[in-house]
Amino acid sequence: MTTTEILKKLRKDIKQKTYDMVPTAKNRTSRWKYGLSILDIEDFLISITEEDIYKGPVDDYDYPGEKVFIFKKEIIHNTVFYVKIKEKDGKIKILSCHEDEEIGGEKNER
Repeated sequence: MTTTEILKKLRKDIKQKTYDMVPTAKNRTSRWKYGLSILDIEDFLISITEEDIYKGPVDDYDYPGEKVFIFKKEIIHNTVFYVKIKEKDGKIKILSCHEDEEIGGEKNER
């Protein structure tokens, strides 16, 4: 799957509400910290473009043979979110969607 394909699938699954977001503490804490609703997060995810790619496709270290895509994008002024997604069983799985923890990291690493 290419970056274009994963983003197309992400948008489709969000619009159809068929995606799966992993409810990690980091994901919830970042959402609460910035007062973001699930709809805000969905709008943000739909806005991700190919230019926001940070890494990917790369191997999912938790599941050998599966690939993940990592994006970094400003969600609100001066706040970048780290987003890690993959396709699993025909739907998008959002593994991470939280404040980027990397200080001074380079965007668009390939």
